[in-house]
Amino acid sequence: MIKKIEIENIKGIGADTPNKCFEFDLYPNKPNIFVAPNGFGKSSLAIAFKSLNQNRINLDSDHHYEENEDNVPSIEISYIDNDGVLQLKTATNNSNEIKDTFGWFVINSQVFAKARQYGGNFTASASLETPTIVLQSTIPQNIKIGYSVNNQRHSFGNNGKVLPNISDIYDNKKFMKSLSQVFTTLGRISNQGVQNRINAFKDRVNAQQGTRNELLEWIDDNELESLDSIPNLTIISQLIASFDLGFENESEIHLSAIQIASDYNENRSQFKSAVKRKIYELKKEKCIKLFNDFNSSWKSFVPKEKNGKLIAEIPKTIHISNGQRDIMCFVALLIQAEIKLTKENSILIIDEIFDYLDDANLIAAQYYITKLIKKFKTNDGKKIYPIILTHLNPHFFKNFTFSNQKVFFLQQKEAKTNEHLKKILIKREDPSIKENLAKYHLHFDPTGINIRTEFENLGLKPTWGVSSNFETYIDEQFSLYLAEETVYDPHAVCCAIRKKVEELAYNQLDDAIFKDEFLTTHTTPKKLNYAEEKGAIIPETHYLLGIIYNDGLHWKNNESAIAGKLENLTIRKMISEIQ
Repeated sequence: MIKKIEIENIKGIGADTPNKCFEFDLYPNKPNIFVAPNGFGKSSLAIAFKSLNQNRINLDSDHHYEENEDNVPSIEISYIDNDGVLQLKTATNNSNEIKDTFGWFVINSQVFAKARQYGGNFTASASLETPTIVLQSTIPQNIKIGYSVNNQRHSFGNNGKVLPNISDIYDNKKFMKSLSQVFTTLGRISNQGVQNRINAFKDRVNAQQGTRNELLEWIDDNELESLDSIPNLTIISQLIASFDLGFENESEIHLSAIQIASDYNENRSQFKSAVKRKIYELKKEKCIKLFNDFNSSWKSFVPKEKNGKLIAEIPKTIHISNGQRDIMCFVALLIQAEIKLTKENSILIIDEIFDYLDDANLIAAQYYITKLIKKFKTNDGKKIYPIILTHLNPHFFKNFTFSNQKVFFLQQKEAKTNEHLKKILIKREDPSIKENLAKYHLHFDPTGINIRTEFENLGLKPTWGVSSNFETYIDEQFSLYLAEETVYDPHAVCCAIRKKVEELAYNQLDDAIFKDEFLTTHTTPKKLNYAEEKGAIIPETHYLLGIIYNDGLHWKNNESAIAGKLENLTIRKMISEIQ
């Protein structure tokens, strides 16, 4: 479990800024949704990991805090290891401990505006383009290992027939990838001491008589202990044995190891290049399979080799819709992430991609993420921490519908809803108070009401059953908010905003019948529409603020999210005009 991610001196986050620490309990294999308004610092988190390489944080000059390269960037990750011990890994512009435990990948928008050119002139008109997604930047040359079983058998001696043909081993891409990890061991087998022991073994085999099968049985009966004791050769034999390569006895495994070591040390450069090619072919096969697994709709959307690179090429926007482009690009990047994230623990940051998808593609994107999590969890037994950065509140927009999602509001204001108001919002649908509470407490009505008895019966604050007392409280909180005090009740402020918006509309009606009709009309938008029909002037901002005050009059344990909206500078200005 990740306990904390802290970044410093990256883009908008400095050493002393309050938003540098992302301190939550992040559980693996669950979508973690970080919600904060634009300008908070979400992109700074994405840039921090985007700039992290295997050795250090390599920031662009304009991504240093205050664009000052003397501000040294850092990333710290605190996490609970498998033994339940709190651990800390850091990265700076000179070091990276994070790579020892975590892999990381960042997905952000790939779409850019491309200016159109007519003749020799550029125009401000632009088209949306998507760059090619590079899955591998270079394609290794198609070099083969110069293996010849006849040459190997001739070199072995008169009983060279005992050697198996290992051509199929060299065609096994997974084995070749593992072999690339033991090049140093293969090189050590060329040491004279090791070669003397291998040559002595060959002499003993060549001194025997019999068919190939009889020779293999003789080795199994007499030489396995000797072969197992040859330094480094036994490591290669163990690697071969870990794969199902079709050998029926141990002697063939050791004889294969001897041939592999011989081929490697005969021409190390060629051997390494051939192995590199096999690894690339394995990666290409995996890419194709992943594209097929993720999607069966876009038959032409497959990895291809082009200009010496393995790429995923998004069709031009004139051939597909913006929605298709967005989801195809997202799928390609998600596949790229799966290829790269090979460690037991991985962090996947998705930076505001979901905020711009249409409803259908938003569902599709969540489906693909769910598939990726399942692969990590069930197939590989690994842990992935998907962190989705968004400025849209999932409680309001209903844009994220993962069954096990965790939502974290990053902008932590000293917002505290009064417990008595919280109880009212929780019980607002109770039949004994529902109609009167909505009419006199949560909407504007100049006459007021006293439902103290009903409040007492429900365990609510009795004095607030008198609507004028309740209004005094919300007006006090509204004044604290306008005075830019740090502590106020966000739900009370939302209630005050709605009542004041309705009061301003009501006071413009000069006919008593109109006023009565206004008070009996349900919902604020309908009240405002009615007032406009009767000649009132309703500012557009009064409608727009409905997103704020309507959300604030239902309890969803969302006080921090509502306070975050109220602290937006533009929202503050809009609210300050309601006087």
